[in-house]
Amino acid sequence: MKRIKKFLPWIIIGVVFVAVLIISIILNSQKPEGSSGSTTEEIIGSLDVDNGDQKIDWSLYPTYDINLKETYTITSSGTYNLTGTITDGLIRIDANDRVVKLVLNGVSITNHNGPAIHVENAKDVVIELADHTTNTLVDSQNYAGFDSDVTGVIYSKDDLTFQGSGNLVIKANYLDGIVGKDDLKFIDGKYKITSVDDGIRGVDSVYIVSGDFDLSSGGDGIKSTNDTDIAKGFIRIEGGNFVINSDQKGLKALNDISVDDGTFTITSGDDSIHSNDYIGIKAGSLEISSKDDGIHADAEIVIDGGTIDVKKSYEGIEAARVTINGGDISLVTRDDGINVAGGNDNSSQNRPGENPFSVNEENLLTINGGKVYVNSTGDGMDSNGYIYVNNGDVIVDGPISNADGALDANGGVIVNGGTLIAVGASGMAEPTSDKSTINSINVYASSSSANSLIALFDENGNEIISHTAAKSFQHIVIATAELKKGQSYTLNIGNNSQKITLNSIVTIVGGQGASFGPQNHGRR
Repeated sequence: MKRIKKFLPWIIIGVVFVAVLIISIILNSQKPEGSSGSTTEEIIGSLDVDNGDQKIDWSLYPTYDINLKETYTITSSGTYNLTGTITDGLIRIDANDRVVKLVLNGVSITNHNGPAIHVENAKDVVIELADHTTNTLVDSQNYAGFDSDVTGVIYSKDDLTFQGSGNLVIKANYLDGIVGKDDLKFIDGKYKITSVDDGIRGVDSVYIVSGDFDLSSGGDGIKSTNDTDIAKGFIRIEGGNFVINSDQKGLKALNDISVDDGTFTITSGDDSIHSNDYIGIKAGSLEISSKDDGIHADAEIVIDGGTIDVKKSYEGIEAARVTINGGDISLVTRDDGINVAGGNDNSSQNRPGENPFSVNEENLLTINGGKVYVNSTGDGMDSNGYIYVNNGDVIVDGPISNADGALDANGGVIVNGGTLIAVGASGMAEPTSDKSTINSINVYASSSSANSLIALFDENGNEIISHTAAKSFQHIVIATAELKKGQSYTLNIGNNSQKITLNSIVTIVGGQGASFGPQNHGRR
């Protein structure tokens, strides 16, 4: 009895451990094979955002009213209420690790030799845009007497926060509009920035709570560049309105990008949204026109919701792993609609050739919900590993070239729920996998023209699914839980119809070059 009591605590711990293990196994087994548990919160919900400015009690510091006329230097803590005009000079902050607030109350600053605001030394700097004011800052085409890393109209070596509902107009003639070497934060405000290079650049981070941003840049629109600290180099956007016209990338981060909400119109010469690591989109409205990828991440993209309209791109969404949990997504592309492959980004001018036929187990395209529409010149949905459709509505208007297919997955296209319609050329057409848990019809047909109506009816004449094809096609994939093995269906393509009986989880009708008509070629 004593011996039992001695080992009782260890017995209890062992029982609890086994119970937890069993529960974990059960929960994991309830997920469809290949489904991703990734959400935006799981990936980048714990970014190290800086809120140090919110802890400052400005009532503890003096307030100064300053009418600007020439270069003004700040060396002590306090709130500086600024009015007036500097025609050739700047505001310099050299405050020896102190806290400084600048209230821009209708100021105009032009510097013919460097930046308009230069933070050389401070602990925290807050720039407040006074209500109902417009503030204008202009720098010179060449800087004299400044360190080489001073490249912005507003340049800060230390943490910098913008707040207030006023307007800030920046004309960056040298390189960048706003540069923060530490954390850069925007709580509110209206910003119109025209820049030779980047519009907004925060080395450690760019954190935007709200605001209106109109950015025209010869470089990137908004970027974060820290590549040495894995907790930094990120962009987090909680809301706001963004119009970004950039010759290079719209949003660019060397680490994570998180979009919680906001309205975005991005026109870019390179990727519209680019991360060397992860991208998470929780909500918001994004309208994208890109000369390269619409949304690209080297590691993973997770979309939980929102409206994403990629009107023009080389590839719409590209990463080593893509998970779509929700949202309304439309992609128009010159190559693949969604491309899931390993490796870093490749310019649309220097893409690799066809994907290798070997299966990369890490490359997963997982659709767990939402609406996805793809209109692609290349592959509609392409994965070097697997494609899983577990829920949601997916429509693919795929390629007209036989060198590509509406669906292309080296490990197979596995459909466990939702609906899938994919139409395209027949040369590289791929049916759904027999590992799927819902039935599908895969039809080869004679060439059908654009705007042909595809409609599937059950034995009672009830329409199950329909789609008007955007382009000509010779192959159709339809998968939905409404398809039942052993039952017959009528498929209409334009004015032609054919009866199809489902014989297996994957029913294939016809073959390349087949004519579509009243005869039934249903087979496994």
